Amino acid sequence: MPEIITERKPRPRDRVEIRLSGGRFFAIPQAAAETLAVGQELSDEDVTHLDGLSQYTLGRDKAMRMLALRSRSKREIDDALRTLGLRDTIRTGIVRELEEIGLVDDARFAREFVAVKKDVRRVGPHRLRYDLGKLGLARTAVDEALSDFGAEEQLTMARALAEKQLGASLPNEKLVRRVIGMLRRKGYDYAVVNKVAYEMARRIPRAADADEVAIEPDEE
Repeated sequence: MPEIITERKPRPRDRVEIRLSGGRFFAIPQAAAETLAVGQELSDEDVTHLDGLSQYTLGRDKAMRMLALRSRSKREIDDALRTLGLRDTIRTGIVRELEEIGLVDDARFAREFVAVKKDVRRVGPHRLRYDLGKLGLARTAVDEALSDFGAEEQLTMARALAEKQLGASLPNEKLVRRVIGMLRRKGYDYAVVNKVAYEMARRIPRAADADEVAIEPDEE
């Protein structure tokens, strides 16, 4: 059933709101609204086109606002667009377009994520792998991003975290166990956690055998 344009109103960000006689309204780019005027009759096909254009505009604006804050994974963008109720073809089209122009790149996102979390949060590889998996990253992208995060770098980071936890205190069993829990939560390899904890246990200033903490160094 044909509908009539009853109102044409400017909106922020170079958008135009088009209201129809049937009560529906669509926000579309100003350039796309140049040929539309109040009183103009629209066919069902025209209305369907307006609806699709409005959904595309809504979805792309949402994605661009997200990307303006930080890099996003493909899953993050797709999940956010699903909440808008867009048609599947429009939603997947927006995601594919963002990938094609390089604004969404899971491999790059994984590398940046690992670099930031390592430097700022001092997180280990197992926690990073878990977090990246939750964000929908493919195993190949995760493996590549973590490929340079070896045992030596982990050990250096874990020792620094242990010293920070220790502060000016002398090591004791309680502190050693606290360090063990902290390093495991941060996702460091078991061998790394074990080695750092053993090193701390050997520094406990008492005559009793430090092995009471039940930690042994891994054999190399």
